[in-house]
Amino acid sequence: MNQSNAPQANVPLHQRITWGFGSLGTITYLNVFTALAMYYLTFVLKVDEALAGTLITAARLIDAFSDPLMGWVTDHTRSRWGRRRPYLLLGAVICAASLPAVFSLHGMSDVLPPSTVLVMAVLIAYSLGFTIFNVPYLTIPVEMTTDRMQRLSLMSYRSVFMMVGAALGASVAPAMLEFFGGDTSASAFQIMAGTLGAVVLVAMLTTFLGTRGAYSAPVETQPKLSVLRQIETVRKNTPFLLLIGAKCTQFVALAVTGGTVVYMFTVVLKQPLTLLPWLAVSTSLTILVAIPFWKWFGRSITKRRGVLIGAGAEIFAHLSWLLVSPDWSKEAMIAFLVVRGAFSGFFAGAILLYSQAMWLDTIDYDQERTGLRREGLYT
Repeated sequence: MNQSNAPQANVPLHQRITWGFGSLGTITYLNVFTALAMYYLTFVLKVDEALAGTLITAARLIDAFSDPLMGWVTDHTRSRWGRRRPYLLLGAVICAASLPAVFSLHGMSDVLPPSTVLVMAVLIAYSLGFTIFNVPYLTIPVEMTTDRMQRLSLMSYRSVFMMVGAALGASVAPAMLEFFGGDTSASAFQIMAGTLGAVVLVAMLTTFLGTRGAYSAPVETQPKLSVLRQIETVRKNTPFLLLIGAKCTQFVALAVTGGTVVYMFTVVLKQPLTLLPWLAVSTSLTILVAIPFWKWFGRSITKRRGVLIGAGAEIFAHLSWLLVSPDWSKEAMIAFLVVRGAFSGFFAGAILLYSQAMWLDTIDYDQERTGLRREGLYT
């Protein structure tokens, strides 16, 4: 097994970069789907809006069952590549195939009718691919090091690549649609998804290859408990429950806003879709600049306080949409999108960095309390 024998006090730079690079793949994968899947199903595939929303939600809810199971599987895996890395490779392949598949459903009608069952099957494959890669991926830094600042450094690299992925999903993807035929062109969606699927594959494979040699706790040290029994003991980890409650609330908000922003911008505000990338680029670039600041500032404040500062500011960022009018000129709209993106991006950097580091702390707390290593289950 090509793994280190102990957690590293100083994680090598190439491992920090290549591990963080995986987030370019995961966030591109998520953002393209979140921003455009609903639009594609309703405007290109002509699925009823209510049905499309139900199918997407149902497919994503599968994560509630597949994620804990995947965590348990990785915690008990024995392989020459360690407990986590085999699933990075498998997940990379599935993700790279399922993203184009979601946006190629119109083409499948030549072989199979675009029925509810077919759409649901492809959406489930999309969700499971993400689970197979993301659960072990997020578990790796817990094992890599126990040093607080090294973990903060790992998460800062991840946050940077997350923003690149966010830009690809929210800005580059819509621009590609316009370039290849417009946002109602079936072939444009197919080309866009195929291209970004290749990006996802490269990013995820980079993480698989780059984490070779990273420490992985041996499975032989783990007492074997059933999935249900382990989930039951997790309920006693109060810090984790509080954090997961906050994160669930955050993800619900992100899912709602991410899934409706295209509708709101084009239908309610009557603005061209080509303007929306200004918001994503401004947000992403500002986060890239803000992450080093928040990493430095983390020496002076607690992670909890950092998250509260970021979350409080984000409330005002979201409320700023109330100021916008369909009557605004193109120049005024661009100015608003840039300013709003910069404000939101600066404080989003705090939430991204500190909340990820807090999650690692809750896993350490569980190990201290129970003596068990259950990084996969917690992820």
